[in-house]
Amino acid sequence: MKNIISASRRTDIPAFYSEWFIRRLIEGFVHVKNPFSGRVYHISLKSQDLHSIVFWSKDFSPLVKRLPEVERVTKNLFFHFTITGVPKDLEQNTPTPESAIEDFLYLAERYSPANLVWRFDPIVLTGKIPFDHYLEEFARYAGMLKGAARECYISFAEPYKKVVRNFKKTGHTLIEVPGEVKKEYAERLASIAEGYGIKVYACCNDFLLSERVGKASCINGEKLSRLFGDFDGDTRPNPTRKGCAC
Repeated sequence: MKNIISASRRTDIPAFYSEWFIRRLIEGFVHVKNPFSGRVYHISLKSQDLHSIVFWSKDFSPLVKRLPEVERVTKNLFFHFTITGVPKDLEQNTPTPESAIEDFLYLAERYSPANLVWRFDPIVLTGKIPFDHYLEEFARYAGMLKGAARECYISFAEPYKKVVRNFKKTGHTLIEVPGEVKKEYAERLASIAEGYGIKVYACCNDFLLSERVGKASCINGEKLSRLFGDFDGDTRPNPTRKGCAC
């Protein structure tokens, strides 16, 4: 059975660890530690053992330069590309939206729009950042991504203790918004997206689901099979948290 490699939800490998990842591909394996049990798994990265690689990042520019090296092992690549309207005082180490969109367009042309998901998440509402800010930015990005993006995954930031604590350091206060209001917001985003040929999906936010807003599945064996050929493993959902359809 071949592997689908997720690289990675735990950290931004394309942005910060591309060099390390290329070395692992050259060596043909990686060791992965289960964060709960502590067990270490030996995972083959040899071409004959790979079905596909799913990348996640807010900045693909370091990896874009190394794509020929990745393709020596496999060309079956899928990209979750996060481009949001979060201000720089909250995210200081991300590229400008214009620069990120340039890389998105390049990847869509090099592979296909079906190989990418635009992630506009999480939507962070604070006393300084109202929803209208995101509405304006979303419309701008959707226009720039027309034809290159077909799917957009959204979610709203959860007020976890760690999140609230980190926000206090930035001078922002996370605002609690009722679920029905968030759903209204999601509908407004979906309406804009439709005008640019983009379908909106909710990631782990099932209360947002509607005729316009579908349920996201970030690692989807059936979708990857359609793109890269049949995946002979178990494609049933194996959720990592509540509402997850991976």
